[in-house]
Amino acid sequence: MTSSEVGTRRGGAAVVDDVHDALPAWPVLALLWGFPVFWLLGATVIAGVALTVVMLSYLVHHRATRLVPGVYAFTAFVIWVVPCVAMIDSGARLLGYAYRFSILLIVGTAFVYTISAGVRLTRRQIVDGLTFVWLFTIVGGLLGLMFPEARLSTPVGLLLPEGLTGNDYVRDLFFPPLAEVQHPFGSPVDFVRPSAPFPYANSWGVAIVLLTPVAVACFLQARRLAIRVVVVAGLVAMIAPALATSNRGMFAGLVLAAVYVIVRLVARDRAAPVLAIAALAGIGATVLIGNGLLRQISTRQQYGDSSGTRWSLYQETFERTLQSPLLGYGAPRPSASEPLISAGTQGYVWMLMFSFGFVGLVLFLTFLWGTTLRTWRAPGDVDLVLHSVLVVASVIIVIYGLDIMQLLSIMLVAAVLLRRRHGLDPIETGG
Repeated sequence: MTSSEVGTRRGGAAVVDDVHDALPAWPVLALLWGFPVFWLLGATVIAGVALTVVMLSYLVHHRATRLVPGVYAFTAFVIWVVPCVAMIDSGARLLGYAYRFSILLIVGTAFVYTISAGVRLTRRQIVDGLTFVWLFTIVGGLLGLMFPEARLSTPVGLLLPEGLTGNDYVRDLFFPPLAEVQHPFGSPVDFVRPSAPFPYANSWGVAIVLLTPVAVACFLQARRLAIRVVVVAGLVAMIAPALATSNRGMFAGLVLAAVYVIVRLVARDRAAPVLAIAALAGIGATVLIGNGLLRQISTRQQYGDSSGTRWSLYQETFERTLQSPLLGYGAPRPSASEPLISAGTQGYVWMLMFSFGFVGLVLFLTFLWGTTLRTWRAPGDVDLVLHSVLVVASVIIVIYGLDIMQLLSIMLVAAVLLRRRHGLDPIETGG
């Protein structure tokens, strides 16, 4: 076996690499299983930073860092973000920059750590942890439907000065609403769009798009009937809050993931999974349409005109980035045409472009799109379903932003697929 593989062979028996076996699984798993507690405390990023310090300590102490193609591009992107701080023009935007940079450090460290700890941090553990986050997201969506006017008061938020909590973005982060209740002028109905455990309904939709394929992968790899029953129950429970969000991008992303997996399975002559996924997709679409999905989307579009606003903002974002093409502006800034919205929002691509210039955007896309192509083979059914997460993420970032858990989900899936691509994973059953 080569030096890049997990173990060596001595006397015909596989021996685990002691260096990488020393990296425990718990720091990454704590990010996932501890998410409900961190959210309730308002300490998701704070806890993430603390766990990042722990992961870096383990990597340095055991000299166990594994660098594979994909790590280099993301590392270069994070390094490029550092000088972009020079473009910040206010204290409030500096805090926003620090918040976003902290997220990049957290997810980047978890990415490298997961690749390096493939012996003890298995694909099954990652998939199970992400599925737990998916289930908690669904619970949050249901709570948003039941208590749409409620807003969570977190201990960390209560400690912040009023000068910070007066900012809408900060307030939504540390005093998150359970749902967005929208009252479009002239609309015959109000729109209750679940958002918990995220600050915005679109963030909830992105989490569902990225994590539902992971839940399907969990179903495929499950050894116990109880786990499969929980996943199916989650899919059923997801319908009501998903319908309430009337999020076109979310449904388009789910369809893209299903079509991608079905087409790839057909090419592999895998009839049983194709029929199962097609049947589930058909039943879900029938239920959603039968409960007025198309009518709700049409009504919200009629009174909201969100598409026209987006295109105007995208044009402004691109034109202003041309004035600072290398370092961008460090953080989003108020739009000249839409005073209640900032340029560099309404999509992760646009945030990267505006905040970190075209160089930052290219480096991130090199990582994401390069990793998606590099892990294209995805030999097993579970890996193929996981690969659909990267395919969908490569598209939806044009329209939607990424919070810490959404970006962490992408990075962990990428880490699992990359280390399997490079022979750094122990063989697991279940596809």
